[in-house]
Amino acid sequence: MTDTAGKRTGGILLVVLAGCSFASIGIFNRLAAARGVGVPTALALRFALAALLLWALVPRRNSVRLPRARLGGLALMGALFVLEAGLFFVSSRRIPVALTALLLYLYPAHVMILSWAFRGERPGRGGLLALALALAGITLAIGFPAQRLDLLGVVLGLASSLGYAAYMFLGARMQRGVPALVATLWISTFAALIFLALAPFLGGIHPWMPPGAWASVAGLAILGTVLPTVLVMEGLSRITATQASIACTVEPVATALMGALLLGERLQALQLAGGALVIAAVLVLSLGDRS
Repeated sequence: MTDTAGKRTGGILLVVLAGCSFASIGIFNRLAAARGVGVPTALALRFALAALLLWALVPRRNSVRLPRARLGGLALMGALFVLEAGLFFVSSRRIPVALTALLLYLYPAHVMILSWAFRGERPGRGGLLALALALAGITLAIGFPAQRLDLLGVVLGLASSLGYAAYMFLGARMQRGVPALVATLWISTFAALIFLALAPFLGGIHPWMPPGAWASVAGLAILGTVLPTVLVMEGLSRITATQASIACTVEPVATALMGALLLGERLQALQLAGGALVIAAVLVLSLGDRS
């Protein structure tokens, strides 16, 4: 295996692991909701705890100093993270959550278009095949709702996809020369500050919770934020934004598996078939584009 192929495979593996870690968000959100934790509280504490943990993990404070332009870019990534999460939540209140998830996972196509338009990164036959397999797999895994849809909910779902695509596209540039841990620290810090500023307008933060609720919020912060974001940023130092976005489509499949294992939810045959297609997409990426 050449160095380039090994670097690509390693980057894809990191992002696949990130997608599996992001999948825990749905589980911890369900557990937090069952314990009465409101969404503004869960989101604000999620990013605040993540930022505090990252500040504690970075060994020397001097190592987090970055040029203003780079800090501005990471601040924008934090804002996009907040925007995507908020749009996703509002959309899922208006239309079935499965459809909101499906709309969100259109973002690999958006990333591919942005990378082609602004960086001249042609996807090639391998990239297009991987994208098609991933989108088909997600469609099978999530399914289509039968009821009439709310137009605003659909538009907000599409907007969340565009927001996350911009986040991934910008991340491919902002992580250059910056350790993944430091980049994640600043993204989480800016996201936490934004959520803390918005929380009073969204119902406020209510941190007086039982230990079980705090455990769920801690899970959101560690397994749902710190670990996967670090893995994505490290992966983006080895592969393109398009490759990373396709590799991360394992998240809804991993969510379905976690739901089955931890919450007793039943897996359907179409979900298993969809998961197989997503895995095939990741394998196509790992083999590389031979166009």
